[in-house]
Amino acid sequence: MGKLSFSLKPNFLGLLKFLNSFNWFIVFFSLVNLSVCIYEDQIGKFDWRQSYVGRIKFAQFDTVSTAKKIIVATEENVLAALNLKTGQVVWRHVFESASTGNIELLHVAEKVVTVSGSNPYLVRGWDSATGVLLWEWSLTLQNNDQAEFSEWFVENSALVHMLPVFGSHIEVSMYNLMTGQNRGSTSKLPALWTNEGCVLSAPYYTCLSGNPGSHLLISMDLTSNAVQLISKPLSQLITNEYDSSLRSLDGNSIVPGFILGDKKISMIKNNEFDFLSVELMDPSASVAIVDSSNGLIILQIWSDDEKGFFITGHSLATGKEVAEIRRPASGLSIPSPEISAVTCGTSRDVQPCRLLVTAQDDASHLLHQNGRVVWTREEALASVVAAEFVDLPVSDLDAAIESEFDQKEGSVWAAFSRRLQQQWQQLRTFLASLQAGEQRDHSQPLVRDYFNLHKMIVILTDVGKIFGIDNLTGEIVWRRYERGVDASRAVFYTRRHASLLTVVAAHEETGNGLIISFNPIDGSLAGERRMQLDTRLLQCTLLNKPDQEKLHALVLLDSEENVQVLPRSAAVHVDNTFMYVADKSTAKIQGYALRYDGKEVVAQKTWSLNLAGGGAGFGPDGDSGAHRIVGVWPKPSAERAHSPGRVLGDRSVLYKHNNPNLVLVLTEARDLHHKESWVVAMCVDAVSGAVVTSQVQRRARALPLAVHSDNFLAYVYYSEKHRRPEIATLELYEGQERWLEAGAAFSSFASNNKMALVSRAAYVLPALPAAAALTRTERALAARHVLLALTTGAIVEVPWAYLEPRRPVTPTPEQREEGLIPYAPELPLPAEAVINYNQTLHRITNIYTAPSGLESTSLVLAAGLDLFYTRVAPSKTFDLLKDDFDYYLIAIVLSALIVATYSTKYFASRKLLKMAWK
Repeated sequence: MGKLSFSLKPNFLGLLKFLNSFNWFIVFFSLVNLSVCIYEDQIGKFDWRQSYVGRIKFAQFDTVSTAKKIIVATEENVLAALNLKTGQVVWRHVFESASTGNIELLHVAEKVVTVSGSNPYLVRGWDSATGVLLWEWSLTLQNNDQAEFSEWFVENSALVHMLPVFGSHIEVSMYNLMTGQNRGSTSKLPALWTNEGCVLSAPYYTCLSGNPGSHLLISMDLTSNAVQLISKPLSQLITNEYDSSLRSLDGNSIVPGFILGDKKISMIKNNEFDFLSVELMDPSASVAIVDSSNGLIILQIWSDDEKGFFITGHSLATGKEVAEIRRPASGLSIPSPEISAVTCGTSRDVQPCRLLVTAQDDASHLLHQNGRVVWTREEALASVVAAEFVDLPVSDLDAAIESEFDQKEGSVWAAFSRRLQQQWQQLRTFLASLQAGEQRDHSQPLVRDYFNLHKMIVILTDVGKIFGIDNLTGEIVWRRYERGVDASRAVFYTRRHASLLTVVAAHEETGNGLIISFNPIDGSLAGERRMQLDTRLLQCTLLNKPDQEKLHALVLLDSEENVQVLPRSAAVHVDNTFMYVADKSTAKIQGYALRYDGKEVVAQKTWSLNLAGGGAGFGPDGDSGAHRIVGVWPKPSAERAHSPGRVLGDRSVLYKHNNPNLVLVLTEARDLHHKESWVVAMCVDAVSGAVVTSQVQRRARALPLAVHSDNFLAYVYYSEKHRRPEIATLELYEGQERWLEAGAAFSSFASNNKMALVSRAAYVLPALPAAAALTRTERALAARHVLLALTTGAIVEVPWAYLEPRRPVTPTPEQREEGLIPYAPELPLPAEAVINYNQTLHRITNIYTAPSGLESTSLVLAAGLDLFYTRVAPSKTFDLLKDDFDYYLIAIVLSALIVATYSTKYFASRKLLKMAWK
């Protein structure tokens, strides 16, 4: 016994030492694990938000407060403060979107003063540092007919309102800036010389008056006690009076002045016109007069299509050019620039001149006096009209692997040789990545990731500027500005994945069709490049069958019913192609069948549908002018149907009415006799013109919000009877027997097509939606959710199960087995369903969705005054591990199992060996 204890003692002490060292090992890795975390509810991990203010209308530098800022008021009725160094939004206030929110005046001093509205006007005072509202008072004008010509300015801490009555007089009123108290009665200054071509350069109001050939340049000081007129014959100033016009100086010039006939710059000094010796460098140049350390400086900026952007400065006293203000060395391109605000230091030890320049493409640039761009804000993104998610191209290595499997010709040894070459290339790529380490070149081309979550978002804005944005970071990869594009009805067409995208729009001046084809990855023009048609476009579509180069042809139908096919070689494949044209003003829809006669493609009118009807009650004498089409929503062409039917609770199948040619047409009619409006929803077969189903909501106003997918539809309207927004849903079924044989494609001309079984329902929305969309996945396996963007700034994800029209009031056991939810008229919108959580999005106009490589994940982009991108998983991430998946625990368990397995094997073999020796 003594020997046994003596032999075990050293081993026991060694075990204690091992456990002690193992404890320190556990403590070390526990500290490492503390640094591994995830975001709460994935906030900011898969989403990003960009805030914009819109095209700048007024701007002033805030030089009073400690933190230097730029206060701006925009065309989108937004008042905001921008950081002077970075251009980021410091604070922002979004006013009403209608005329009641138009900002008419911005004055920045110790406080920020704005005048907004349209009779009545609201005068507000704001704290420049925080944007807090300090005071507010309203003003209502008695002369409402002329109120739109009102002018405002601040003079000696008083708000001056000027209202011209053209050809008669000028009414001038002065108010206390903070209280709104009227400083005396309204002055009516006689001014028979006023007209609509006058300009205000506070406190002077200047006009060109008289008959052609004897024009007079007349100006009046609106704030003087006595009426003082400054007059000068125009013939003494310019030679050609017919080209004369007036425009104000830009950039909040410190002295009153104007530009005459795009030729001469004039100041008003000591009640006299002082025409400067400095010439206008370009007829379109934007001019501002600013005080600096060199005295008064005349700044001019303009842009040339060939030479680029120019900026010059001349001393007002000497007329010599200021050497410090010069053109940028790089070829900076700013189309039609305009000085919004400018500031210069008045002493040698302060900052030099800085200019806030607004371009024709709505971009805002802060420029240094040497032409260097400090920052740029792409405010065109505040008015997105169309967006498209584009798949990125595969990497060179993946493309080589795919091409290897595509090459089926050759012997086995040739295939084996290609495989060795690919393996060698992969090995070289791997070794090169090891040598490069973690340093990555950001100039590398964008390539597709494994789950196809990385895409390019191509965005078209209202001014015709096109952007390519990386969906993972929100970074602008490329941009291009197309002049003269009327983007109000523009449509994107993906004609070849990752290599060709086409924008079909109208020309802003002529109204004719305009086609722009480009590479969506780098923004370079491709294909037909930029093509302008001679006629107005009515409709366009893509051919489903691509050519040998995997290019889908574009089919165009113009106002003269002529058909063009791009490229022309695809005209032979146009047969059995159908198009429809909807005229929103007359509520008429016409269908066309395209035929190729061997030489050209001919459009044959096959059906016509007058949705207005022309019945009594719609307009005087049965006129249908009060009936209009609100919107047309076809089924997405690239959409897949998950299943042809739905399994019921009794194990029978209710087959869907999957008509790929079905179009939802939403119309609104006004009954002039009863003074009420109707909303009519029709499902029209765009090939045969047959009306599949329709329904009417009386005493309601239509909203241009609807979704259409698979066999269900939904649209939003405002019920004037109950004064609330509602959503109506429809589902179309064939019944429990198929109309066509199994596997046969749906045909609009099939003789055995019966009337579809339609389920209808309506639900009450607790908030007013501003945009609607459906989630999309590649194979439609995941559940469908409806995304509703509310006017409150939230985007709510509503499952279709809540909107389903087959929801019973009292469900039967079979309906419970099917999973139908009992019907409730009020639709719940819980806070947990808000996908943008606590980030309020202002004025959402559109929601764009796209599938990803993961069947569970759908990509979402919300556009409005803000851009918001995120991912949603309607059926949860069933094909992806959770973010909080414990990899360390799995690794430890797996390692323990491996150790236990080999240990058990070793001890089992030892046991068998001992038993064999017995």
